[in-house]
Amino acid sequence: MQRSTSCACVLATAAFCLAALRIDHGLVNSGMAPGPGLTLDESFNLEQGVYLVESLRKHGPLIFTPAAVREVFGSPRYLPDHPPLGRLLLGFAHEWTGWMIPGAESSPFHVPAARLGACLALAALVYGMSEWAGRAWGLPTAAASAVFLLLMPQFVGHARLATLETATCLAWFAALLPFLVWWTGDEPPGTARACFSGVPFGLLMLTKMQGVLLPPLIVVWALWRFRRRAIRPLMVWCLAGGCVFFAAWPWLWLDPLTHTLQYLGRASRRPELYVWYLGERFADRQVPWHFPFVMTLITVPAYVLTGIVSRLSAGVLDRTEQLLLASALWPLLVFALPGTPVYDGTRLFLCIMPALAILAARGFCLGVFRLLAARRNPAGAPCSRWIPVAVLLTLAVLARAATSGAVLNPCAISEYGDIIGGARGAARLGMEASYWGEGLNGEFWALVPENSTVMVAPVSHQFQLRDIEALVPVVQKRRIRLVPFLYNSAEQRGLLLLLHRLADLRPVLREIPPGADLRIEVRHDGVVLARLIDTTHATWTVTPEESRP
Repeated sequence: MQRSTSCACVLATAAFCLAALRIDHGLVNSGMAPGPGLTLDESFNLEQGVYLVESLRKHGPLIFTPAAVREVFGSPRYLPDHPPLGRLLLGFAHEWTGWMIPGAESSPFHVPAARLGACLALAALVYGMSEWAGRAWGLPTAAASAVFLLLMPQFVGHARLATLETATCLAWFAALLPFLVWWTGDEPPGTARACFSGVPFGLLMLTKMQGVLLPPLIVVWALWRFRRRAIRPLMVWCLAGGCVFFAAWPWLWLDPLTHTLQYLGRASRRPELYVWYLGERFADRQVPWHFPFVMTLITVPAYVLTGIVSRLSAGVLDRTEQLLLASALWPLLVFALPGTPVYDGTRLFLCIMPALAILAARGFCLGVFRLLAARRNPAGAPCSRWIPVAVLLTLAVLARAATSGAVLNPCAISEYGDIIGGARGAARLGMEASYWGEGLNGEFWALVPENSTVMVAPVSHQFQLRDIEALVPVVQKRRIRLVPFLYNSAEQRGLLLLLHRLADLRPVLREIPPGADLRIEVRHDGVVLARLIDTTHATWTVTPEESRP
């Protein structure tokens, strides 16, 4: 047990460092390695996290009094589009670590400091996974589960952003963990354990709306395992989780019924987004049903998929593995339902990746043990002396992950798996090039002429350009002004920044217009993520009426 804990601490530290190496979005003279540029949702999450931390500092525990609740959560500054827990993590990281990272003095918010909150969530997730896996199946599986998670470039890439995805994955696994431990035996858990199981579920609901996916899975699992005996612990679990959710989000108190319905119905009122998939443009509710399965298949590395297949073919899964597999398949099935909005690649169902990593680790370790045991002892008797060999093999794979160009690339969130040939193969298949504009990092902005006005297309939301100007220090230092491109080539000439989010970028702008000069080009694995061109002498015609992709 002590070895398992030590291994979990080492792996968690490695995970934190692997993510934190690439958090610089455009600092000035920081000395840090360049990371992804400022992405679309970071400014909202960061601003809200800082606001909540400031409110906690001002009111302390009295923030839960009626007067403070009205002041803080009834203020126009507060956005209830997401619960507060994940944003608080970003806010605390911003507050506590900003002094350690120079280069953001001119910015009202310190983006890299907030990104450390997501790095910390990744480290906590890796620690929890490896500690539990070590107790359940031994040290090799503990190490391999962390290794396979860190081999997923998109997963690590999200851990470098000041967004809620990594915190949601941590909360999802924490909410699932009591069921893996207490709800997989022959008897249902008692009242105390059912109540304790509900606490992390409430915390998951306080992180992001993906928490609503868990109850149907758990109810079906418990009823299938325990039949009528599951009803009482399920009721206790739901009640405990609901109490934590309601008690820790004071915004709900202002108008419980209206605000609860408003939050749960938020997805039906959100703006329509578009998805580029298999060479076609789809509205988010019209994406083909196989999108989540295909995206998982082409973004997870081949050796992880091989480990999963190895485990599925090795024999009957035990109850714990069955629940892990169900927790990975259920979100995919939900997002495959007709009319369910799905967009931005694997982001909405990123929570399935830890379960896939653990199943892959089980397949890998069982395969290694069978191979070594067969060579050492043809009778198939257990060979515990080979455990150190298996551990060394998994650590070798971890070293490969730490030096992988895909994992360390600043554009890791646009990476695809080797099963289709990386980003280059995905482009041939007709997949999205870039979801979040992560290629516009400090290296890019340092090449843009000083005191220049740059037109941008496409602009995904009204605050996107304002946030880049305000939150990227190198843009401020070089006095770069950003304006939306109005698709009027007769009146708008000059520097034009083209973001290759193919679902929103007009087809005519995916290639350099005739007569335009290429100034800067950002590529990842040969795939264009962004271009800066000069259209002063371009011979092309585009009108506002043709502005739709």
